[in-house]
Amino acid sequence: MIKVERLSYVYSPKTPFTTQALFDVNLEISDGDFFGIIGSTGAGKSTLVSHFNALTRVQKKSGTVLVDDIDLSAKKLDFKKLRSKVGMVFQYPEHQLFDDTVEKDVRFGPKNLGASTEEQYALAKQAIELVGLDYDGIKDRSPFELSGGQKRRVALAGVIAMKPEVLILDEPTAGLDPVGKRDIMELIVRIKSVCPTVVMISHNMDEIARYCNKIAVMSRGRVVGVFTPRELFGSREKLEEGNVRLPLVTEIASRLCEVADIPHDVLTEDELLEAIVKAVENA
Repeated sequence: MIKVERLSYVYSPKTPFTTQALFDVNLEISDGDFFGIIGSTGAGKSTLVSHFNALTRVQKKSGTVLVDDIDLSAKKLDFKKLRSKVGMVFQYPEHQLFDDTVEKDVRFGPKNLGASTEEQYALAKQAIELVGLDYDGIKDRSPFELSGGQKRRVALAGVIAMKPEVLILDEPTAGLDPVGKRDIMELIVRIKSVCPTVVMISHNMDEIARYCNKIAVMSRGRVVGVFTPRELFGSREKLEEGNVRLPLVTEIASRLCEVADIPHDVLTEDELLEAIVKAVENA
């Protein structure tokens, strides 16, 4: 689905402000992955994923990015084809809203891709309902009058209305309370039924551990490694190498294993509860 080979990127080249953000990045994301990208601030995560739908262009002789059969390093790029495949939701997606009604905002993407008027309305309705909003009750409202959570859902609807095969999410739960975080992550799981491949940047290790099947760890513009959640969070050496902190659940399990027979690589609340019950029964 997405293949990155020896990708480097320099901001403000040949100026006093030159900064290299990526160094020889190699990465493969397969169809159907829920792929997490983690790393400290400034590690190059957002710069990397912004290449996937050509918001950031591949610089000359600085590697290649392939999305299926589309070579993003090509001089002439079919942006319409690419952005029908790859949709991106920024860290605060409500800032992507701009039109005077919810329906117009959500229709904008399909309209740009050449959908007929009838198709635009059908795709907007489907997307608005998929994100858990009442279509008839919200379609004619201004997106700027909505609550923060509703704005975030409308912004997501605007992207998924284009039916991308890959959905890129940059810190999708940033700024939300615990209930809001849970609701958005459950929404993303539902969206994955129509956008089969999800790439998510997050600083929330509990979300990464719970939802992702693969995790790329980045540090100072490089990919340190790609791991399954259990490979990463079950290895103190890998955590230290990538400067990664444990998910809260795994941290609790690692402390409990000092006094009880509980695995140190527990990843979810359900796993922790099951391990505690088992330890108590065997005590």
